[in-house]
Amino acid sequence: MTLSINKYVVYNLKELLKNGYLVVGLLGACVPAIIMAYFILNKSTPFTIKHVSNFYCMLGMLTAVLLPLYFINRDYSTKTISLINNSVQNRRNYVFANGIIALSVSLLYTMTGIVLLLVTKTLGVSGDLNLSFLAGFSVNVFLLVMTYFLFGYLLFLYGVRSGAVYGILTALLLFFPNALANIYGMVHNEFLSALIENFPGYFYPIMVGSNPLSPLQYSVGCLTLIVLFVVVLKKSEKIEG
Repeated sequence: MTLSINKYVVYNLKELLKNGYLVVGLLGACVPAIIMAYFILNKSTPFTIKHVSNFYCMLGMLTAVLLPLYFINRDYSTKTISLINNSVQNRRNYVFANGIIALSVSLLYTMTGIVLLLVTKTLGVSGDLNLSFLAGFSVNVFLLVMTYFLFGYLLFLYGVRSGAVYGILTALLLFFPNALANIYGMVHNEFLSALIENFPGYFYPIMVGSNPLSPLQYSVGCLTLIVLFVVVLKKSEKIEG
């Protein structure tokens, strides 16, 4: 029996909505941003619209990455994956189906973030909210979610337990970038500074809600995404049924 990509995607997206995980994830993204907007509007802080965007991404990007990984963790922990691994075609379809789910989640978070920013801007939050910023925000969210999702998927393929996978992703998104930022601030070597600045593990979490990336950073990001997808697909194909 061949795994239907469309049925798998639709069924699991409905499950995300029914079990409340999607709502909780979006609330985790929106609540910090709404609180920041509240303080800005009440003149309690001199921050701008980009700070609202950053606070949206603070927990939002973590939940956006973990939501699609929920299904992979579920299938591996319940041994359902053994039913999918019975043919190369099913394993390929499984990769594509979960990739579509991750893409759908990234689009939902992008649209929610843009609506939130437009509303807060209308209410009076200061700062520029031009098309360039919104386009950069959209692409940044897509690249970050897909890249970290594929990295988490790869960890599952190599047998890393779910707790460790979630812990690694949390550290990479919330703590590791700050450590790199501190190192970046202390480094006076141009080559090392450029290396850190153009490393996806640094520029994605740091800049996702702040600014469009540089052409070099987008090039590195796209190449990283392609490599991760190919590695995940090839690793999946080689799994014994």
